[in-house]
Amino acid sequence: MSPPVESGVDGAALARRKALTGASGPAALVKNIKVFGIACFACLGGFVYGYNQGVFSGILTMTSFGNHMGDWVTDSTKKGWLTSIFELGAWFGCLYSGFLAETLSRKYAIMANVCLFVFGVIVQCLGMTPGGASCILAGRFITGLAVGAMSVNVPNYNAEVAPPEVRGSLVALQQLAITAGIMVSFWIDYGTNNIGGTGKTQSDAAWLVPICLQLIPGLALGIGMLFMPFSPRWLIHHGRETEARHVLASLRSLNEDHELIELEFLEIKAQSVFEKRSTALQWPHLTALTPWNIFKLQFVAIGSLFKTRAMFRRVIVATVTMFFQQFTGSFCPYPLHMQGPCG
Repeated sequence: MSPPVESGVDGAALARRKALTGASGPAALVKNIKVFGIACFACLGGFVYGYNQGVFSGILTMTSFGNHMGDWVTDSTKKGWLTSIFELGAWFGCLYSGFLAETLSRKYAIMANVCLFVFGVIVQCLGMTPGGASCILAGRFITGLAVGAMSVNVPNYNAEVAPPEVRGSLVALQQLAITAGIMVSFWIDYGTNNIGGTGKTQSDAAWLVPICLQLIPGLALGIGMLFMPFSPRWLIHHGRETEARHVLASLRSLNEDHELIELEFLEIKAQSVFEKRSTALQWPHLTALTPWNIFKLQFVAIGSLFKTRAMFRRVIVATVTMFFQQFTGSFCPYPLHMQGPCG
């Protein structure tokens, strides 16, 4: 039995796109250097996520931090809450990220979460005051909300501004940025641990500096996003087609009437029309793009992922893989604390 073939229209469109875009991989990244730069900048969101995951491992072992936290660093249960509340916040952040991205736009959703992130860092800095543990708990939960949402919004934004031939490479930058953030946080902890000494004379700056330093990439991302373009896909989905065509042309450094711009524009519009008609067919009461309908649609759509066996298998492959990826680092905040008793 011969394998299925693409329809004539789809096959011709794909062949024409390949002819116009040329090679994929590193050569395509060079050709789309503007998109590559935007994606690298947006991945600062992944960097602050990784930094937050790693920085607390060193802070937990600092004498000056323990002086403010009391039994929150000696009691294993309380220490677990200090550590894990960040990931709990990130989990909730992932849940609301889709709603913000669809109502505010991918661009403004990132900026809104940067504001939340900055507020969370400021709350953590109040940990040197009486009742400091409460500030650390609240601040880490708030920053978790922000970076959890950005861990969804940033790859989404990168994928939607990128052409198909480099989309996978640019989305992978997010994971690279996360691991880079973890690495940098370890080295900063190592350097600041000696401020004022490592014993009773240790300064509060030893743990405040690592916490405050994350404001630099956070603020850079928030301010820089002011000058970044909107997602063409979001613009088209919300009826701003003229603006979307202009953004596409700017991202690809081509004229608005170029054949490749027209082809990509029509592909995005076709996908948008398909999504709207699918929504109208399955949930006709949620077709209007109001904030309340978008909010309800996020959870209705999540529920639909588990209604068929085929879709359930796809969900399991993705979620279980990422679950165990995070699970392997579940003890990341404790290695420095365990180093002493383990010899």
